Amino acid sequence: MTSRFVRRLKALFSWSSRDRDMDREMTFHVESLAREYIQSGMSVEDAGRAARQRFGSILHMKERGHDIRRAPGIEDLVRDFRYALRGLRRAPGFAAAVVLTLALGIGGNTAIFSVVDQLLLRPLPYPDGEQLVMVYESTPQYRARVAASLGSDMGSATSPRRPDASPANWLDWQRESRTFRSFAAWIPAFVILRGLDEPLRLKAQLVSSEFFSLLGVRPLLGRTISADDDRPKAPRVAVISHALWQSRFGGEHSVIGRVVQLNGQPTAIVGVMPDSFRFVYQDNDLWGAFQLDRDYAWREREGRFVNVVGRLRPGVTMAAADAEMRAIARRLADTHAFNKDTSVDLVPLREELTGQVHTSLLVLYGVVGVLLSIACFNVANLLLARAAARRREIAIRISLGAGGLAIVRQLVVESVALAVLGGALGVGLAHWSLDALVAFAPADLLRVPDLYVDRRVMLYALGLSVLTGLVVGLVPAVSVARRSLAGRMRDSGSNVTQSPRVRQALVVCQVAMTVILLCTAGLMIRTVLTLDSSNNGFDKRNMLTMEVALPPARYTPERLSDFFRLADEALKALPGVEAVAAANSLPVIGTPWGGTSFNRLGTPVLPRNERPSTVVRVVTPGYFRTLGIPIRRGREFTVGDRSGPAGSFVVNEAFVKAYLEGIDPLTASLSVNMQDENPHLPVIGVVGDVSEGSIRDRPRPTVYYNHRQMPWAATTLFVRTRTPEPLGQRVADALRALEPTVVVTRMRTLESAFGESVARERLNALVSGAFALSGLLLASLGLYGLLAFLVTERTKEIGIRIALGAELGSLMRSVIGGGIRLVALGATIGIGGSLLLSQWLAPLLFGVTPYDPATYATVVALLGIVAVWASYLPARRATRVEPLVALRQE
Repeated sequence: MTSRFVRRLKALFSWSSRDRDMDREMTFHVESLAREYIQSGMSVEDAGRAARQRFGSILHMKERGHDIRRAPGIEDLVRDFRYALRGLRRAPGFAAAVVLTLALGIGGNTAIFSVVDQLLLRPLPYPDGEQLVMVYESTPQYRARVAASLGSDMGSATSPRRPDASPANWLDWQRESRTFRSFAAWIPAFVILRGLDEPLRLKAQLVSSEFFSLLGVRPLLGRTISADDDRPKAPRVAVISHALWQSRFGGEHSVIGRVVQLNGQPTAIVGVMPDSFRFVYQDNDLWGAFQLDRDYAWREREGRFVNVVGRLRPGVTMAAADAEMRAIARRLADTHAFNKDTSVDLVPLREELTGQVHTSLLVLYGVVGVLLSIACFNVANLLLARAAARRREIAIRISLGAGGLAIVRQLVVESVALAVLGGALGVGLAHWSLDALVAFAPADLLRVPDLYVDRRVMLYALGLSVLTGLVVGLVPAVSVARRSLAGRMRDSGSNVTQSPRVRQALVVCQVAMTVILLCTAGLMIRTVLTLDSSNNGFDKRNMLTMEVALPPARYTPERLSDFFRLADEALKALPGVEAVAAANSLPVIGTPWGGTSFNRLGTPVLPRNERPSTVVRVVTPGYFRTLGIPIRRGREFTVGDRSGPAGSFVVNEAFVKAYLEGIDPLTASLSVNMQDENPHLPVIGVVGDVSEGSIRDRPRPTVYYNHRQMPWAATTLFVRTRTPEPLGQRVADALRALEPTVVVTRMRTLESAFGESVARERLNALVSGAFALSGLLLASLGLYGLLAFLVTERTKEIGIRIALGAELGSLMRSVIGGGIRLVALGATIGIGGSLLLSQWLAPLLFGVTPYDPATYATVVALLGIVAVWASYLPARRATRVEPLVALRQE
């Protein structure tokens, strides 16, 4: 059976040679018979005639041979496909409209699917990557911040950043867990690399010795970090990324063993990682040894500052691991006061990597699905119109013996051919779209080095194209199959369509889907506008910012204070500079120290784990004035304030409301656990609130340190000027004049930095907006096409009405009213669908509810304008019908 099918399938691709073989064989038999007749005494002419009569019809024999040797059904499809291509060549305008429409829907769908595939569907780039889990501590302060964010009245805020783990708890997990094979600790860091042409500030991860073996990755060159490297005070070593190896070391193998200066410390390069290796961050440059003292009493010092990743044992489920880790957390809470009310959260590494864009991707995938549906409705309408125009042709084919199934098959094959062509064009559109997406989105947002269309995506596009062709082809095919031959012959001379309700239903569906797209895009755009215009407590206009790093080995705390004092004076002397300040990170979108406990003088000293906590920022004098943060009480830091332990604090209004309610804040003294010695220092000022963590988050209680109290070698510099862009190079030159080894990076305006922080929201708004406008265009074209077609079919009726004195305005209102009614019905359905589906958008919104009336009203108004425009053109054509011309057409 199989071999017979294979022979028939091969015969499908050898049609011409098969015909030639049968011709030669039959000619041989006819000639043999003719020779026998000639030998019996017949003339050549009579012998040939007699031989042909005896042999029979050669054409009939060939057809029987085809029927015996062909692959059943396949040749019919091939014949229908060839016929469809010939028909489409005769209607290039129709074919182009369908192909472009489907290319838009299939291309957008394919582009988003390629992102979903690479981020959510493919295995992680580590052996057995699904066993990797991020482990976080769940503290009372964290749970309180989660509850506060969920109760925010500013829209759906993102969850607060999960707290890191205590090194002591990490080591206890390592000893007690049986569901995890191993745990590794790491922290992000920045280091200054010297010894090359110029100092570089690199993004690094300091990792424990278990890190690389836990991930299951091997270096391209050399080795990774060993247990001996991870001991305190061991010789420093580093493993560099493939990108750094190529860009700064020329890809030379001799880099292994080379000693460079990292933060002023000699460090040996022991390995180079493969180009494909990434962990959490796409742009990490090197990995250094953590060198954490594992025998130190970390719970007494208090601190949660390590990130922990673990690998589950084979066959262990997340539920079992979660139950065990929570049981361990309860035992530790009963044993150590530091762990009181502390639990554990397990987050699969895939969720950690895609959490920021997971919901966005699913929403965008749904959006492109809606766009593809709109394209399908539009194409189905076009195919219905084409089927109506081919009524006479189809009627003649049926009268000649073509069955209904053959007619349906031919129409479906035609739609599939169009869909495959549209899919091929859509793949090219998807490739271009991915390039634009990668260029627009920051690397750390998508967490993939590049996006591309590979074989998996090509197969997806092919399957989607065929499925789309089948779906859109069935509508006109079923319409054709339901009509009788008698009805076709009776209507063959009429211009009245037999499927007006179907076509109207398709337009209503298009409008409904378009409303869903427009409402989604409108809410996304409103979110971006709200984020851009939100007042986070300071003025970010005309502000130049940059990261400044000094070698910590060379700069003592006193030298650091002197450097920033001199830098302040040098930069203020530059033309156009209005104010200068520095802090440990950017406000709002930077990373402050959070969850630091404190004690107020005159209150009981609680155990460390039960003390209230605060955010800590380190700032230089003039910081609040430079950033435009208002001073509510007291004063800010000045150059004359004393340095070292005998300093003072500034707090924000949120701190006063949370911890100093009912007392004069300027009489309070605080001890904040940030250094080895933490004496009680007075509060000298209260400043306005500034959001912390992200633009979405509420202000949190914050204590500001004077930079002279706790100097920091790597800081963020702020320069207020009316012309921030051209001033950047002069600022960098002025800093290098003070210290040639200073590293200045990430120079940008504060507004652009905030723009980068809302990259996800901008990407959502841009993509959904583009798809919504595409859907609106398709829906308007669908409405225009339907009304134009109906006007054409009613030419005779309209001509008679005009001849009998009908008012042109009445005719125009009739046509426009028909279009408006269809749009109103579709808009009603679409708004209902949007209200039902809008709950999925809530995590992506800010400052606007999923049921925002202004957005829905704007969508309805926009749709009404488009509907009037799409209806006006056919209506105007109806009023210009000449009665005599219309009557002569019949």
